[in-house]
Amino acid sequence: ELGTLLKSAEAQNNDSLLSQGPAIQMSKKMCRSNLWNSADYQDYLSGITDVRHIVDMSGYLSLIKEGNDAVRKKDNPLEAETEGAGRKKRSRRFDRDFYRTCVSEGLRSICYQFVLAPYRVGIKLEDIKTAGDIKYDRILPGDEDAEGGSDPRKWIAPVISDADPNKFASDLVGSGDLVLLSATQGAGADIDDHPELKDPLRGCRYVAAMELAYEPRVRRYLRNIYREKALLTTRPTSKGNDNIDAFHDYYGLHLIHNKPVKEHFPMDEQESIARKANLGPEERKELDNEMMRRERDSCLQYLKILKAEQGGDISVQIHLPFHADNDEVWYKKSKEEQKNVENQDISYLMDELEKVSLPPDGDTDDWNQERRKILRFSLTNFLLPQFEAETRRELKNAATKIGVVAAAENLNKMAMEGPYRPSSIALSENRFIQPTGDLPMVGICVSSDGKDATYLASVTERGEANDHLAIPSGQRVDDNKMREKVITFLMHSRPAAVVVGTGGGPQSRMVARKMGELITQATERWNNRFIQGEDEDDEEFEARQAEFQQMNPQYDMDDDEAQWKCNVDLIDDSVAQLFGRSVRGKKEFPDFDVNLKCAIATARHAK
Repeated sequence: ELGTLLKSAEAQNNDSLLSQGPAIQMSKKMCRSNLWNSADYQDYLSGITDVRHIVDMSGYLSLIKEGNDAVRKKDNPLEAETEGAGRKKRSRRFDRDFYRTCVSEGLRSICYQFVLAPYRVGIKLEDIKTAGDIKYDRILPGDEDAEGGSDPRKWIAPVISDADPNKFASDLVGSGDLVLLSATQGAGADIDDHPELKDPLRGCRYVAAMELAYEPRVRRYLRNIYREKALLTTRPTSKGNDNIDAFHDYYGLHLIHNKPVKEHFPMDEQESIARKANLGPEERKELDNEMMRRERDSCLQYLKILKAEQGGDISVQIHLPFHADNDEVWYKKSKEEQKNVENQDISYLMDELEKVSLPPDGDTDDWNQERRKILRFSLTNFLLPQFEAETRRELKNAATKIGVVAAAENLNKMAMEGPYRPSSIALSENRFIQPTGDLPMVGICVSSDGKDATYLASVTERGEANDHLAIPSGQRVDDNKMREKVITFLMHSRPAAVVVGTGGGPQSRMVARKMGELITQATERWNNRFIQGEDEDDEEFEARQAEFQQMNPQYDMDDDEAQWKCNVDLIDDSVAQLFGRSVRGKKEFPDFDVNLKCAIATARHAK
């Protein structure tokens, strides 16, 4: 009976081992202990407030999940199909296809036989930042040895002392643990077509590099260094070379060379403390104001750079310092040479990673070279392109915020500007105590397009549109046909001033000069309406008064009011141009031309 029971127990144990075989294989491929420590990451998450760090954690866990799902799908397809049956299918990232394939073939477990776990690399970098040194005696939850102490070897990259990388890879290929992903069957396989015949650890390095690049602490530490060292460079495109000259709006923006990106953001707290260490209160305040002014000017400049880039006049690059950047014709380099990450000096980041990734007691040059390949690949293929994209987004967001505030301040300054003071008031002896009051105005919008008309618009003391006169395209205000119409219009509205918007450019200046001559004639006629000319007989004088009365039926001839004074001035009509094309302008004057609405708004703005 005992023998029967023993045989039965052995059979059950064998069945159990067979059923656990796939689970053990999947667990080996997933390498849970090398990728995350739940308690440590929960503690890390509880102390972060920056959304970027939260996104980094989400991206890392998402990457690990994709790799683990690929392992389950390969080793236990029935279970994977059962788990995913009730879920909606989501599109996967195609740039991670090679990663999923490598992990599903078990290359993750191989790479961490000679590479330090990414989350331990991140913790060591965090120790350097906070404590200035690496704590090899740190104990994470689950790391305790039998006596409850720490094992410093877990914080050091594993060392393979009995084989070089080629022999190590050959032994694994021979045992079937390392799968060559290229189709290498056949005696005539070409090494150029199948690079894994020459470099069998290529897939292992890819997995380690990608998981290192997505580790949240690593990204946080290296991102700060990148932000400190990153530079902004602009170059003119072929279109920009043709368009941009010394008088172009983008002149100066097309040849920005190695401008520090940090100037677009508030000063780092540690740098601020260091610079203020030996300064007095007034000097600290002056430094803060200078830094805020630099940040504001840089962000406003970046908005103009974005506009020029969208127009195709310049190209913008965010980069680390280049190895050789003393060339006087740096802006003439080819596009491929400009965008090549290998030309950037990545030693600022590489040195920090080597401190924590290479064994402190040394290793063979071949194994350290393998580890350096992983670090360089992680930087050039994953981290630097992602950091550049992040920096571009942050620059745009920061510049937009400051740009909105600057636009609001400029608009407020325009809106709060005092009313226009005609020369009859401004040049009087009591100009500082006499209020402007409500004055009638005539605004002129000069057409900048040969197809549109130029408009004169009269507004009342309350700013209401009173009358207008159109100067058709192709005619001038002082033409024989228009001269009398303009003078009659001015005499009828009798404005305190005529304001000409500058939107017409040089044409506005010419119109203002011509209007000065017409206003002189109109004021003379009005002020001499009761005076009979020397060469004018009684009948002509009575006829002129009758014509005047007919033209101004509301005017009382017995009212002896003060003389009419009027002057002409050029004023900025940028706000009026906005009103003329705005929804509010369309609602208030639905049937008016844009230039007429601009003329009305010019007079209102002057008031």
